[in-house]
Order: sequence, then structure tokens, then C-alpha cells
Amino acid sequence: MTLHELLEIQRLDLEVRQLRHRRANLPQRSSSETVANEMTARQAKLDELTFERDDRLGDQQRLEAEVQVVRMRAEGDEARLYGGEVNGIKELEALQHEIAGLRERQSELENRVLTLMEQVEELNGPIEGLAEDQMASEALLERFAAEIATAEADIDRELATVLEQRKVQAELVDPALLSEYQRLEPSFGSATIVQFDGTGCVGCPSQMPAVEVDRIRRRAGDDPTNCQECGRIVLH
Repeated sequence: MTLHELLEIQRLDLEVRQLRHRRANLPQRSSSETVANEMTARQAKLDELTFERDDRLGDQQRLEAEVQVVRMRAEGDEARLYGGEVNGIKELEALQHEIAGLRERQSELENRVLTLMEQVEELNGPIEGLAEDQMASEALLERFAAEIATAEADIDRELATVLEQRKVQAELVDPALLSEYQRLEPSFGSATIVQFDGTGCVGCPSQMPAVEVDRIRRRAGDDPTNCQECGRIVLH
């Protein structure tokens, strides 16, 4: 077991973490989330405007039906008026008055229908614009999804290669030491295994006592030990 083998395992583990972090934080993910949030807000506005337009369309259709009823009544009364069916003066006057009222009501209803038609038309513009924006965003999400899939596949291939290298390297290290490293690695990350610089542990935030420095100096070869101050694995 050599210093290089231990440090190589640590280096490979760092590379694995970096690849996984890169995979989880692809820029397209953030962009995709932003677009999705924009689509949600836009859809809410689109639903609101569509509901308002449909409500006015319903009023328009109801009034158009009422116009038709009033028109038919007025035309029926006019047919009676000019068809000779009514002879009495009072009855003629009453019929004329009723026709005038119906025509006035018809005109009023038709004006309201025209107003509603204008309002519906005014709403159609923003609705169509929002719908087009939604379609463009959907296409953008599809593009991001494809880019994410490609990037993930590339990273996964890199990750598989690094993990295989790590597996091979791990077979060269003493199992007990590897187990100790893996126990400490979640706490210290890429500084789990550090070198002894002759005066102390380079990863330790505290100054190493002289007795501890002397103990490490006396160890033979590349045999590792744990720093009594921080717990990291120290190689010298």
C-alpha cells in the first residue's frame, strides 16, 4: 500500500462527487424549471381570460336568442297590422305601440350584442398571444429535456469509468484502511487523507502537539495513522 494509492482513491471519490453534482445541477434543469414556472403563471392568466371571454360569449348567445324572439314577435305583429286582421282604432294603436316597444327592445338588445362582440374580440387577442407563448414554451421544455438526457448520458458514461477505476484502485488498498477511510470520508470529503508535512497534519485546523508530531515521524515507511487532533488519516 502506497501513498499514491490512497490519494488516488480520494481523488477518484472527489471526481465522482463532482460528476454527480454536475449531473444534478445541469443549467438546463434550472432553465427548465424557470420556463415551467412561467408556464404555470401564464396558464393561470390564460384560464382567467378564457373564462371571461366564454362568459361574455354565453351572454352574447343568450342575447342573440332573445333578439330573435323579439324580432319574430315584432314581425308577427307587423303582419297582423298590415294584413287587415285588426280593425279597431284602439286595437291598432295598441298594436303599433307594442311593435314600437318590441323594435326598441330589439335595438337595445342588438347594441348590447355588439358591445359583447367587441369585448370578446378584445379578449381574443391576448388569449391567442398567451396560447402561442405556451406552445413556444412547450417546445423549449422539450428541447431542454433532450439536452438534459444527452448531458446525463455523457456524465453517466464518465461516472461509470471513474467508478470502475475506483474499484480497481480499492483492490490495492488494505480493506481495514479502506473501511476507515470510507467511515471518515463523509465528514472530511476530499481532505480525509492528508499528508504529514514534517511538523503537523496539513488538514488539521489545530497545531499538532510536539508529542504527536514525534509519534508520526517515528512511523515506518508510508504506514498511515489518524491525526489525534482532527481524526483524518495522515500519510508521511
